[in-house]
Amino acid sequence: MKIKVATPIYDSSTKTVTVKLKSEEASATIKIGFQPLIPFANKVSSVVVDFFVLSACAYGIDRFIERKSNSIDGWSRELTVELPVSDANKWLEAKNEWDSLLSFLTGDYWNVCFYKTKFEYPQRELPKKLDDSFSQVNLFSGGLDSLIGAIDFLENKPNERLLLTSHYDQELSAKTEQKKLLQKLEMKYKGQYVHIDSVNVTLSDSTKEKETTFRSRSILFIGIASLVAQTKSVPIVVPENGSVSLNYPLSPSRRSACSTRTTHPTFIAKLRELWNKVGISTNISNPYEFSTKGEMVLNCNNIDFLKSIIEISNSCGKRGHRVNWENKSATHCGICMPCTYRRAALLSINDKTTYGNTINKKYAGRKKIAPFLLTRQGQDIGACLEFLKTELTREDIKDELLVGGVTDLSKINNYVDVVLRTRAELVRYIIKFGDDTTKKKAGLL
Repeated sequence: MKIKVATPIYDSSTKTVTVKLKSEEASATIKIGFQPLIPFANKVSSVVVDFFVLSACAYGIDRFIERKSNSIDGWSRELTVELPVSDANKWLEAKNEWDSLLSFLTGDYWNVCFYKTKFEYPQRELPKKLDDSFSQVNLFSGGLDSLIGAIDFLENKPNERLLLTSHYDQELSAKTEQKKLLQKLEMKYKGQYVHIDSVNVTLSDSTKEKETTFRSRSILFIGIASLVAQTKSVPIVVPENGSVSLNYPLSPSRRSACSTRTTHPTFIAKLRELWNKVGISTNISNPYEFSTKGEMVLNCNNIDFLKSIIEISNSCGKRGHRVNWENKSATHCGICMPCTYRRAALLSINDKTTYGNTINKKYAGRKKIAPFLLTRQGQDIGACLEFLKTELTREDIKDELLVGGVTDLSKINNYVDVVLRTRAELVRYIIKFGDDTTKKKAGLL
């Protein structure tokens, strides 16, 4: 599939950047709420602005080309993409790194080329609240992990200041949660952080059905953070638990179906290689790569404050699919893997989060006759139960991690330990909330 990406155009009346996408069969538009980022774009090199634009393009293209109908094996797509940049020669030197990074991130085969263009936008000074020193930039999604990452910094470094960056998509909006959590953080840590207005990036006006997965969302988060971090000469921290970072497959058939590789250690390594090649000096890290989600909760530097606001955070990966929820007013579906990891992580506290379904659900569909675990809705829980039932040795886990892309052998035993401790958290969750049928399917009865 060949896709041509047009030069980004800034519209001063809407304060929005539009980027047109065109394939042989369809067209669409990426719309970027660029207003919060203009002051930062004015302060950094053109290659950093290029990286942000390319990250938004990668996100838009991933949504633009529907996976199933355009894949060669039911999952992987072949994407040949022409991308606009300010310095085509510089980016051409990093073509292999960019192809490799995107292919690892989305599970597709990317083949990119670049053409020289000029992206024009207004001159703006940094707001007064940002004309100060900061220690780091944290990605702030509205989820539990990024909340813990913010709390840990603000507790550990009361005399330093933190910058938070966010993204939202109208189809996967977490802006409400972000806003509510920020209000709570402001009351607790007034003056210790600044949140850059959440940047809206959405694919619109598509003439074909869009892809429903969001695997490339992570690079967009990082593209936003890179503009901010490079301006202030500070590092980027992406707070995410090691269980999700590694994305250990629940079964061999789900190796390609992992939902995100935001902080997979190999993705971070590939990103550093790309940045080194094009001259972006910002450091990026995940300090929680060896922690499970439950350990992040228990080790939070202000767990009492965390407990008081946990229910505001949102971890659900399928919050828009409420038609099959038993409790349609809930905030989480309760049965996707992000929800399952969350519920397992919060066993030790009084979790007031509302969930739309239980793991013991028997039937799905409007007529309530389809066996739940045999439906698409129940596939995550079904795979999780099978994963827990399967006996795994350390060598089995190590082999699977290597197949999944882990390349740093110096850390491989630490990653194996994370997988084992994650399994233990999930087992405790099933023992506490599963009925006899569910426990049997997990090999616990």
